[in-house]
Amino acid sequence: MTKRAIVLAAGRGSRLVSDGPLPKPLVEVGGQPLLSRILRTLYREGIRETVVVTGYKGALIQHTVRSWGLPMNVQFVQNDDWRLSNGVSLVKAREWVDGHCILSMSDHLYASDLVRTLLDFDVAPQESVLGVDRKVGEVFDIDDATKVLCNGRGILNIGKTLTEYDAIDTGVFRISSALVDELSHIYETRGDCSLSEGVLSLSKQGMMAYADVQDAFWVDVDTPVAMHFAEIMVRALGDDLRGWPKPAYVAGAGAKVFALAAAAW
Repeated sequence: MTKRAIVLAAGRGSRLVSDGPLPKPLVEVGGQPLLSRILRTLYREGIRETVVVTGYKGALIQHTVRSWGLPMNVQFVQNDDWRLSNGVSLVKAREWVDGHCILSMSDHLYASDLVRTLLDFDVAPQESVLGVDRKVGEVFDIDDATKVLCNGRGILNIGKTLTEYDAIDTGVFRISSALVDELSHIYETRGDCSLSEGVLSLSKQGMMAYADVQDAFWVDVDTPVAMHFAEIMVRALGDDLRGWPKPAYVAGAGAKVFALAAAAW
C-alpha cells in the first residue's frame, strides 16, 4: 500500500510571491500555508511519510514545516539546482522512490478524493499514473495549464503549448522508480529534465497511464488571481475542498465560476 509522498517545493514561484519574504509554499490560502494544506490532505488519505524537496529559501521552509508539529513523518531533500526544470527535484529524491508513491506539486490545492483516485488506480509494478481533468472547458487559466493528449489507457503527448489535447495535468501523480530512472537518464544526458519529458519517455514504453479525477476539486495556485479563487473555494468548501458538484475551474474570463463560488460561500 502506498504510504509515502514526494512533494516538490523547490521553485521560486515568482509570479505569485515576486520578491516577498516568504517562498511560495509558505504563502497562506484561507489562513493556512499552501504546503501545510497539501501535507494535511495527503495525511487524510493515509500518507504517513512525505519527502519535501526544497530549493529556494529551503532552510526557511524546512524550519517552518518542522514547527507545525504534523502527525506524519516529514523528511527533506535540498535541491540546490532549483533554477532548473521540475524534474530535477524528483531526481534529487531518487533514493526515496523505492515503490509506488504519490508525487505532488507544492502549489496545487486539491481535494482528498483526487488522491484517493490515484491510490485506487490499478497499476503495474513499474507503471506510473498521472491524475488528469478531462473537463477541459472548466479548467482555471487554461492558457497556463499543462495539456495532455490521452490515448486509450496511455498518454500520447503532454505540454503547456499543445494545440491538440483532451485533458489537463492536475499536478498529482502516483509514480514508480521507472519515472525517476527516465528523468535521471535525461538529466545526465543534457543537464536538465522536466516531468513532462519523463512522462513522454515512459509513455513510449507503455508505462505511463492516466486517471480521470472526474469531479475532484483542484486548482494550480500560480498567480494572485488563482490564489484569490482558491481562497473563495476554501471558504466555500472547507479545508478538505470536497462537496463541489463539479470542478470549479473555468477557461478565460472566469466570471461564471467565480460567481458560483462566491454564491456557495
